[in-house]
Amino acid sequence: MSEIIGVIYPVPSNLLQRIFSGKDVFIKHPTCFKQLKPGHKVLFYASHEIRGIVGEATIKSVGMMKLDEIYSKYGERVFITKEEARSYSRPLKDRRGGGPYRDVTFLVLELEDIKKYDRVVKPRRFITVGGKYLTKQEYEDMRSH
Repeated sequence: MSEIIGVIYPVPSNLLQRIFSGKDVFIKHPTCFKQLKPGHKVLFYASHEIRGIVGEATIKSVGMMKLDEIYSKYGERVFITKEEARSYSRPLKDRRGGGPYRDVTFLVLELEDIKKYDRVVKPRRFITVGGKYLTKQEYEDMRSH
C-alpha cells in the first residue's frame, strides 16, 4: 500500500471561497482522520455542481475539540460560523440519540500554504461525504495531469 500523505475532503462549493480567502481553520465531523499529522495535505473536493478537486493546503496542526473550544481559540479564522457548525451538528446529534450540540467533537485542522488550483482536477474515484485518504501515488498522478 502506498504511503498516506493526506486526505481529500468534500466541501460545498459555496463554502470553499472562504478557505481560499483567508479562513485557515477547517472543522468537520471526525471521519478519515486517524492517520493525519502536521505536514500532510488536505485536498478540497468541491461537492455539488463542480464535483472536482479545486485546491489544497498543508496541515499545520490536528486536534479534536468541542464547538465552544474551537470558537474561543480560533474565532473568525474558522471557515464556517458557529451557527453553521451547530446546524451541521443537529442531524448528527439526532442520529446519535440526542445530547446538546456542544457535546459533539469536531476534527480541527489548522492550515497553511492554502492554494486554489487554476483548473478543476477530476478524481479517479468517488469522494464520499466522509472523505478519502490521499496516497503519495494518487497525489503524484493527479498533479501530473
